[in-house]
Amino acid sequence: MSVNPLFKVILHPFIKESIASLKAMTNLTGVAGDPFMDKVEDFRFKGYAVCSDVTGSLDGVIMMHHYPETAIAIGNSVCQNMFNETYAFDAINDDLRNALAEWGNTIVGRSTDLHSRHKLEYGFSSPYFVEDLTEMDKYLVGVKQVITVPIMVEGIGRYYFNLLIRDVVEQVANVDIDAQSIDVENTHTTPLPLTSTVLVVDDSAMIRKAISRFLNNLGYHNVIEADDGIGAIEAVKAGKVDFIFMDVVMTRLNGDAALAELRNMGSQVPVVMLSSVTDNILVKQCQKHGISGFIFKPINANNGAETIAKYLKIAAAVAI
Repeated sequence: MSVNPLFKVILHPFIKESIASLKAMTNLTGVAGDPFMDKVEDFRFKGYAVCSDVTGSLDGVIMMHHYPETAIAIGNSVCQNMFNETYAFDAINDDLRNALAEWGNTIVGRSTDLHSRHKLEYGFSSPYFVEDLTEMDKYLVGVKQVITVPIMVEGIGRYYFNLLIRDVVEQVANVDIDAQSIDVENTHTTPLPLTSTVLVVDDSAMIRKAISRFLNNLGYHNVIEADDGIGAIEAVKAGKVDFIFMDVVMTRLNGDAALAELRNMGSQVPVVMLSSVTDNILVKQCQKHGISGFIFKPINANNGAETIAKYLKIAAAVAI
């Protein structure tokens, strides 16, 4: 049975972004196989899964899932690429969960943003993660079709994308599914002194750790952290903060809302936003409140210090 072109359009950005993020965040190479119809009654979950609910014209779930050994290998590679250290965990732990969560968030964020920019009549929930196989059967309730795409990872194994479809309203999907991301001009103009206090705001402990390391390598040792927008506001109120790197999508308060509140408070501290979502509207909203740049994830050990240095207007050679 052939696969409906609409389903290919829905899946394509996820597959494309997962292969790109795999290369950028792990230095591993992935190749996608052809999409095919899985039999619902024969479908089996492999293990660790990143899921996003699909709503609107399509009711279902898009799922990227792995055999545990594949998830472990990819998680180790994400950690190694982020911190330039050898990781060899043999079971899923908090470090690997954080690494896989960051990889999954990057993929889903970039993919769903591409869909939203085409104003298609379906949307996606924030990604969530499932490790317990006993919890996964509930996702098959009411499912009428399953579309599967395997991704082969050189030297590792494979993972899968599945589109679990409960109901769908047909629509014409005549879109450019290879649209490019946007770029943002860096408005920060003067070098930031190495004695400055830099605040790193992200709900991912892994990203906070990585950016703090990049800053340390560049000579900035007065680095403080917050895990959401409320923490950022509290840090600015509590004392002197000279520069902020802040994620957009976070748990209690998003970075764009925190940025607006900081400006309402009268704070003009330079802020560089971080996000895996390349949304023109979001970027313009942040620019209205005054930002000193916008970094699109992923960042890793190969490009992290150089990327950070560019926004601080200092020479990346300081890290050497």
